[in-house]
Amino acid sequence: MRPKIDLFTPKSIKNTAKTDDFRVFWAESDAGLEILLYGTVGDQYAEADAASIQRILSVNKNKPVTMRVNSFGGLAFDGLAIYNALADHPGPTTGIIESVAASAASLAVIGADRVLMQSNAVYHIHEGIAVGIGHIADLRETIDWLEKFNAAAVATYAAKTGKSEDELAKALLGANGDGTKYTAAEALEFGFIDEILKPAKTTKKPAKNRAAELSARARILSLK
Repeated sequence: MRPKIDLFTPKSIKNTAKTDDFRVFWAESDAGLEILLYGTVGDQYAEADAASIQRILSVNKNKPVTMRVNSFGGLAFDGLAIYNALADHPGPTTGIIESVAASAASLAVIGADRVLMQSNAVYHIHEGIAVGIGHIADLRETIDWLEKFNAAAVATYAAKTGKSEDELAKALLGANGDGTKYTAAEALEFGFIDEILKPAKTTKKPAKNRAAELSARARILSLK
């Protein structure tokens, strides 16, 4: 009899977690906790979902938390749950948008006390998306869920930015329902973030002073 192989069991990812219960990428240092919300929000295999992040926060109450985000989103209500988990955390919280914070991730990150964004990153909000199948009543229920989520998202963005819900609703819907994309400067102006981070390092070499270079060469030649 051939052994049964379970291809769908999540595999543990090695990191600095103290137990095998946590597979989300996170680390602990004297400065506090650092959580990586990378990939799909709501992904239980990588434990980049609301339940996992809530568990990490609940066993590290009062500790400073930094959540780094690089995600195009995922499950809408997981985004809201992560937002609430960060907002309720007793210790200071910081969200850092490393590359993109879109859809559910754009909600999750603004639950932090302060939201920072790399100068070359992108922030994207849009209305809820769902797939409906069934009778007319089923499809109407799907629309009802979407409308309820959109209202919750608008209220959440408005609380962060201080903008009116009407203004946020227009940004959420966008021209065709796909919302609005913001550069770091635009996100700061609108109030989604609190600070723009400048790249810590640059590979560009400083421009040489051509006049000084020619003068140095002339001195060298005069000594020969």
